[in-house]
Amino acid sequence: MPVQLPLIIPQKDQADLIQEVFSHENVCPQQERIALERKYAPLLKQTDKFSRKLVSYQGNKGEVIHGWIQYKEGFSSQLVEILIRRFGIQPGDTILDPFSGSATTLLVAKFLGINAFGIEILPLCHLAWEAKSHVLDYDLQELRQVYQQLTQSVPNKASEQFPHIVITETAFPPETENDIMFYTQWFENLAISDPARTLCRLVVTSILGEVSYTRKDGQYLRWDYRSEKIRSRNDTKISLGKEPIKKVDKGPLPSVKEALLRSLKGILSDIEKFQQIQSRKSHQEDSQQKLIQGNTLTVLPALAADQFSGVITSPPYCNRYDYTRIYALEIAYLQRGQDIRELRQNQLSCTVESHSKLNILQKCYQSLGQQDNYDKILNTVQNHPVFTEINDALQARWQRGDMNNKGVLSMVEQYFTELTFVFAELFRTCRSGAHVAFVNDNVRYGGEVIPVDLLSTSLAENLGFEPVTVYVLPQRKGNSSQQMERFGRQALRKSITVWKKP
Repeated sequence: MPVQLPLIIPQKDQADLIQEVFSHENVCPQQERIALERKYAPLLKQTDKFSRKLVSYQGNKGEVIHGWIQYKEGFSSQLVEILIRRFGIQPGDTILDPFSGSATTLLVAKFLGINAFGIEILPLCHLAWEAKSHVLDYDLQELRQVYQQLTQSVPNKASEQFPHIVITETAFPPETENDIMFYTQWFENLAISDPARTLCRLVVTSILGEVSYTRKDGQYLRWDYRSEKIRSRNDTKISLGKEPIKKVDKGPLPSVKEALLRSLKGILSDIEKFQQIQSRKSHQEDSQQKLIQGNTLTVLPALAADQFSGVITSPPYCNRYDYTRIYALEIAYLQRGQDIRELRQNQLSCTVESHSKLNILQKCYQSLGQQDNYDKILNTVQNHPVFTEINDALQARWQRGDMNNKGVLSMVEQYFTELTFVFAELFRTCRSGAHVAFVNDNVRYGGEVIPVDLLSTSLAENLGFEPVTVYVLPQRKGNSSQQMERFGRQALRKSITVWKKP
């Protein structure tokens, strides 16, 4: 039986958790957001058991297996373990992660003997899962031989070029780019098992950022001043009398061979440690984990109802981060230069370039004979007073000149619309008594605070969920330098919202 989470009694310091002002200088109406805050204030609970490190990639640094590839938007394995135990999920149950990322939820479930089902759109994440999920199956002797052969290898002229897309051109020094493709083919030509070959593919993919002139930073890639792209842009700016792009210097770049050896050595150490301490328990072998590649919005409606015992996930945040840009090198490499625009549009709408997916959603529901359900879900979000207030406020801010990109307006509207469809399908596919945990950040645009945690909770409640707790992390989220310059600093909640299906 799932463990009942306790009702939260308001704390003495509850006032520190509550958002008092949502519109800078009261420019826009905020009464609906204030009413929402007051309604759910008793659910807000700050605890030191959850930290920013636990709900981010930082918690997986140094962790065996989980740190094999840098996926900065993921959460930690410790967080998943804590929530699985709190929700009373046991071997034989099935847990869902509809935004699986680097598959941390699936991997933890595998080691606990729990069934898991995940959905993820990025190819990088599927390669990570494929490699990590075989950790108990790798032949260490075979991998040590690969490492030894790698130490003795000498890169020659590659027969293929790196499959660049427009936004990745000149990301590597010429010699580095050649060596990446040389070792790609070198690993493919080795007489090794399929699992070992997959692991080697992950190793190459994992070092692309390290050996490049790029650095993952927030919404996009920052480029080193030595790259041809930056040098060309700065020459143009200087010729026009403009300031050059701010200098980014990554320092000396390792050779491809050096980076591959370091990565493979660390992975070998992890596999050896894990195989020594992790016994093959019968329930681990019996449990099943499956990761589907696709758009969560269209995969979920086709799943059977009442099957999941819990959900632990973190969707893309409403923060303009475009994963197809942040992971452009890895995507270009794995997709062999295919156009990524379709991939970008199939993500949950979290960038200013996102297009509405309502036509896609309607066709999906119509194909399943669920037009009435589509209408009901859409009405749930479109008639929500807080959703309306936020959209109206952003429109007013745009007209005042308080925002620098009109795409934010459609992004926010589409974000909550699409999440409402996700919430509805989670309710349908979860069993009675199942708990759902969502990790997310509140955001602020044009001086308007958007309470992502409580608006999500209200939408979920309107769809049938019972709100249980909103865990608030002790560390608040800051604002962008542009926001602070124009509207001052305002700390925002980073939360784990917990709901239950009655």
